[in-house]
Amino acid sequence: MNLFKSITTALIILPVVSFAQQGYKIKCTVGALNPPAKAYLVYPIGDNKFVDSTTIINGQFIFEGEVSSPRDANIIVKHNDIPDNPVMKPVRDVIAFYIENKEISITAKDSIKNGKLSGSELNVERDRMDNILRPLYAKYGVLDNEYKSQPKDKKNDPAYIKTLDERAEKITEEIIGVKREYVSTHPDSYLSIVLLNSTVGEDFDAIAIEKIFDKLNESVRKTELGNQLRNRILEHKKTQIGVVAQDFTMNDTNGKPVRLSDFRGKYLLLDFWASWCAPCRRENPNLVENYKKFKDKGFEILGVSLDKPADREKWIKAIEADGLAWIHVSDLKEWDCEAAAMYSVKAIPMNFLIDPDGVIIAKYLRGAELTKKLEEIFK
Repeated sequence: MNLFKSITTALIILPVVSFAQQGYKIKCTVGALNPPAKAYLVYPIGDNKFVDSTTIINGQFIFEGEVSSPRDANIIVKHNDIPDNPVMKPVRDVIAFYIENKEISITAKDSIKNGKLSGSELNVERDRMDNILRPLYAKYGVLDNEYKSQPKDKKNDPAYIKTLDERAEKITEEIIGVKREYVSTHPDSYLSIVLLNSTVGEDFDAIAIEKIFDKLNESVRKTELGNQLRNRILEHKKTQIGVVAQDFTMNDTNGKPVRLSDFRGKYLLLDFWASWCAPCRRENPNLVENYKKFKDKGFEILGVSLDKPADREKWIKAIEADGLAWIHVSDLKEWDCEAAAMYSVKAIPMNFLIDPDGVIIAKYLRGAELTKKLEEIFK
């Protein structure tokens, strides 16, 4: 996947807020609409969505309630009671904004999407940051247009694609720099937790992010988004490169307990797999080849199976069929495997390379990448 193709240009940002308000009151005016016109307020609460609705009389309607912390929200206005056509994408009259416990006014002549919002510094700050970031995100579009204008042979040229990726990475670094600068200078701003969260990718330096996170005001850290980011940091930090691998004990195929720490003094590939996992089985010949090549130099593999009790025999037969001549363990709890939970394994195959001191030095090494890493170690 090319980096410059995969980056979204969505500006996900929230502004500074006050946390001491007791509730929100959103007063809206949309022309002179009357029933059957209705308005809907929608915003997330955890993994769920809160939805409120009201009728519109003489163009006016009000929503009242309370949020535990600021969050993005939408007001949708349905101008009539004609059902949506199921074979066509519905055209929505929507305004996106950020809800906080304040009195907010939205006024529009005909459509809520063109409404003017007042009474919320939160949204003012959001717009200010949008204006700063928008031209930076636009640079991705420039790269995309450049790529589209190239002849087919150049589009398939690895060297050219590499230059695009490198330029896209520089844009990303610039955007992250702007966001992190704001975070460091506005520790009491709710916008800071949103900006920080938007710079945290799937594989990130949890220790570094934690240091930034800890400098934010407590009221910001304890918001719903703050709690979510804290949990991500704590979970990711457990398996980050550079930390000591968590020890565990699990029975092998003969019922004998095996400890991860038993392998100290060797380079160990902790491999999570299952007999039913097709990608795992396809990767096994590569593991076999590398095991034969490096086992006498201090390399070991510990296989952890995510098979279930009913598949115990399938697990043992898969070991024999694939020629996996290393130690295998499992608690036969499938996705409830305790070791998998410790290592935050959400998909398999997944592996962690651990050095002789028990420190994680790499992860998710497959195919030629595993061979290359082991050659570097044992050269």
